[in-house]
Amino acid sequence: MTERDGAGRMVYEFVDGMRDFSEPLEIELVPVTERVFAGTGVGAAFSEGYLPVIFSTLPDGAGCVYIGMRCGPKVA
Repeated sequence: MTERDGAGRMVYEFVDGMRDFSEPLEIELVPVTERVFAGTGVGAAFSEGYLPVIFSTLPDGAGCVYIGMRCGPKVA
C-alpha cells in the first residue's frame, strides 16, 4: 500500500496455489472512515464493485489489515 498523488493505492497479489488465478491487481483506495477504505478498479476478479479494506488491531495488540475476507499482518 502506498500513497500516490494524494490517493491511497495498493497492489493485491494472489500467492502460492492461487498465484495463477489473476495478475496483480492495482487498486485505488477511497476513504470511507479513518480505518475503512473502498478499493476500486478491481474488475472481474471480485463480484462486487468495491473491495473492502479495513485496518484494525487483533486482541493481542498486533496491527492487521482485512482485505475482502482475508486478514494479513501490518508490517510497516
